[in-house]
Amino acid sequence: MTKYGIDSELTKLAKQKTPSNIYLYPIVNMVMKLSICASDDKVTVTKYVTPGYKNGKISTFVIEPKQNRGILPCIVFYHGGGFLLKASRTHYQVAKWYAEMARCKVVFTDYRLLPKNKYPVAVEDCYCAYQWIHDYADMLGINKDKIVVAGDSAGGNLAAAVTLMLWDRVRISPLGAMLIYPVTDRRMITESMKKFTDTPVWDAIRTKMFWNAYLGNQEPKQVQYASPIEAESLKHFPNVYMEVAEFDCLRDEGIAFAERLRAEGIATELHEVKGVCHGYEAAPGSKIVKESIQRRIRWIQSVFNEQ
Repeated sequence: MTKYGIDSELTKLAKQKTPSNIYLYPIVNMVMKLSICASDDKVTVTKYVTPGYKNGKISTFVIEPKQNRGILPCIVFYHGGGFLLKASRTHYQVAKWYAEMARCKVVFTDYRLLPKNKYPVAVEDCYCAYQWIHDYADMLGINKDKIVVAGDSAGGNLAAAVTLMLWDRVRISPLGAMLIYPVTDRRMITESMKKFTDTPVWDAIRTKMFWNAYLGNQEPKQVQYASPIEAESLKHFPNVYMEVAEFDCLRDEGIAFAERLRAEGIATELHEVKGVCHGYEAAPGSKIVKESIQRRIRWIQSVFNEQ
């Protein structure tokens, strides 16, 4: 690609672009369905059908390390994809790494997508998944006092929103929140959003497309569950790990969210990964991704070991 200094390890990724026509995504998802989350020699994967919003049903996977299937801490993982795309092979691989390296269970939920399912379906599905984990923690072998929410891109939005919902509705908080280049602000007012209109993989034009589809003409009654940075308060957040990409329209809103968390007294670890575009995890063999995963694992383990 060109005018951006994308690291040479990401050359192939730097040539990729997601569709700008929202009605192409259901077709893309037909291919994405070929990516499955299955057991391998390091983790065991169990699939459940769990309750979703308004009596919906969603698929939820529990990933756990082999040789260690007792009561374990848990990461609730919400995948990215602009509220449009199904989980990719990379998402499943990253979830497996978390389970294997952090010695925890990872619950990975297949929430419902645009263009059919507009706000608040996705976030309510994700909230239902968290409730299911909490209600069935004993059966699942999960320590419900040690749960971290995590997500990338739109999944980061969902992780932040579920954190807000949990406090507002039932006065509980996860132990930590790990937000990877998250969507946090529907207003699209940052400098990186204005600047990065043609970056690889994802850009401001596609961000506007999904916000228009996600919210339509509605003004959400509880806007913080769509746009977490607009929450009245973030003071009930747990410890946060934030990772943003240098050449990403979402970069500055992630940084702004981290700065606001810090201003409200929340311990927040912020990393800006240089030389990368949005979705750089799609190069899982790169040194950049391996270093990022190792850094995240250290943070996860520190959070699980706090108590």
